[in-house]
Amino acid sequence: MKTRLFVSFWLIGILITNAQIFDKKYFNEVLDTLTSNSFAGRGYVEDGMNKAGDYLQNEFKKNGLKSFSDNYAQSFTFPINIIKNATLKIDGKELKYGTDFIVKPSSRSVSESKLAFYTLNTKEYLESFQSKEKTKNFIIKDDKLQKAKNIILPPLATDVDSIKKYYKQWANIYEKNEPENRAIFRFTSDKLTSSLSQRQSTISEFIISDKYYSKNMKMNDFSIKTELNPSFLAKNIIGYLDGKNNDSVVVISAHYDHLGKVGTTIFPGASDNASGTAMLMSLIKYYSENKPEYKTVFMAFAGEEAGILGADYYVNHPLFDLKQIKFLVNLDIMGAGDQGIQVVNGKIFQKKYNDLVKINSKNNYLKEVKIRGESCNSDHCPFYMKGVPSFFIYTLGGKGYYHDPNDKVENLNLDYSPKVFNLLKDFINSL
Repeated sequence: MKTRLFVSFWLIGILITNAQIFDKKYFNEVLDTLTSNSFAGRGYVEDGMNKAGDYLQNEFKKNGLKSFSDNYAQSFTFPINIIKNATLKIDGKELKYGTDFIVKPSSRSVSESKLAFYTLNTKEYLESFQSKEKTKNFIIKDDKLQKAKNIILPPLATDVDSIKKYYKQWANIYEKNEPENRAIFRFTSDKLTSSLSQRQSTISEFIISDKYYSKNMKMNDFSIKTELNPSFLAKNIIGYLDGKNNDSVVVISAHYDHLGKVGTTIFPGASDNASGTAMLMSLIKYYSENKPEYKTVFMAFAGEEAGILGADYYVNHPLFDLKQIKFLVNLDIMGAGDQGIQVVNGKIFQKKYNDLVKINSKNNYLKEVKIRGESCNSDHCPFYMKGVPSFFIYTLGGKGYYHDPNDKVENLNLDYSPKVFNLLKDFINSL
């Protein structure tokens, strides 16, 4: 009886210890803080991105990370077109930014004027797409018809991808020296997915849910307020922990910036990428209490959403020789996991991918560890282009609120976060 009790308590102790490896409370605390309204979407208004960077610096310090200089910040600048506000009324109804409409990120400031509205003849346009010559002639004709007018692009009914792509790029056709205060209004059935631009165009575009389109509709009011900042100041947050062996370096990275705020609409960026940053901080907390095998550098990048700018700046201004990096693991979109994880560069570094699969199978962590080839879609890319062995790992599943205001903590599935954490931890320990 005593033996059975001892074994039972021993097993319970093991389970409790394993459960405590992942500090769920700390993970949630970081996630909630980064997505709070005070950080305004970690973007370009209300100093949101830099406030988030300051917060992470404090967390690095609390967890005992060392810095390569006086502090953890690596500052850099880049141009960014800041959409400060955008309003739109159709048939007297005020539309909500982010869910009813968005604007093209390169748009310049524009407001309602006395200019007439010109609606594109999509039937004629589709017929013109039968040949390059017909398309060219149509554009010449259309250019005369729409000159000095606001343009309305009705919903496009076609299954031809090349036509859809061309239609979506309509504003680019007329991107020239535009003296008029005019705009393009494009109605679409596509999901509204916001983004950023480093430049400002000479023409503005509203992208609107097609449920608001009708032939007799009235544009009652519209405006866009933008500011092109040629030298926005941002900062990467970088620290490290010594390992048992400091000859080689393991890098764990994640970007902490997001799209920010437009008017009163905040883009919280819970999955992309507060979740990845929270996972990064959870690994920092673990390794601050459990000395890693190798010197481990933790990098929280800014400017990813504007073009992977923080990571690109780092590889061109490294704080140590990039050749020292044994492996880099980049974490982006850690807010799901019910369908497993995806490993970018898995086909490139097949042996490491196989190790990851074995660890997952042995411990029955996740449903699947899917493999991809190379893709320049996150902060691993500039390192990989410099010859650094690297993975970009993201979770699969969830509700898929990508780059819209519904990417909130309450819309994440965090049930798999402990398993994702343990898989990452075991893989990093195996490097």
